[in-house]
Amino acid sequence: MVAMPRYVYNATSWEDWQRDYRYGVILILPPVEVSDPINKLRIEYDPKSAVISPAHISVSDPLKVEMTDELRQEIRSILSNIEPFELYFDKPHASTARPGVAYPILPQDPIDTMKKALHKASVFGNMAYQRRDIPAHMTIAEFISIEEGLKIAEELKNTAPSGSFLCDRLELIIPDEQFRFQRQETFMLGE
Repeated sequence: MVAMPRYVYNATSWEDWQRDYRYGVILILPPVEVSDPINKLRIEYDPKSAVISPAHISVSDPLKVEMTDELRQEIRSILSNIEPFELYFDKPHASTARPGVAYPILPQDPIDTMKKALHKASVFGNMAYQRRDIPAHMTIAEFISIEEGLKIAEELKNTAPSGSFLCDRLELIIPDEQFRFQRQETFMLGE
């Protein structure tokens, strides 16, 4: 039996948008050989974001309820039908429409399939999946201006790490009192 997650019940010091994440979120945390160099970029270009969460690829909306053994088993059952797949990242990209700089993650199809399946789980309260149209990405900086993002992308275009890794697991991460996400549980794919 896995220990039950530790939740923050008094989130009065959090910003309004942060309260939606009280029960956590499920995402892809790349292996350390991928995440370490990207986390260094996050610390350099967006320290505010870097302390909130390590390098990741968002998969789910915030959970709507506390995790229970029954909900945990439901997620495991859903993910048992999804085989591991390879993900690729190359050059960071910045938009002229929204602030930030991130790696596009490819291929999109297996991530979309996994998101759709995962959001049938009860932890999402039968609510429509809000982030279904956001392409998979791994953020380097988000709490910056559009101009800063374009400058960072230009700076990194020839030096940023690139590569691939096997996506064989998802992670439940939950914020602590300072709104710093902590890994709580691993869900393996295809088991």
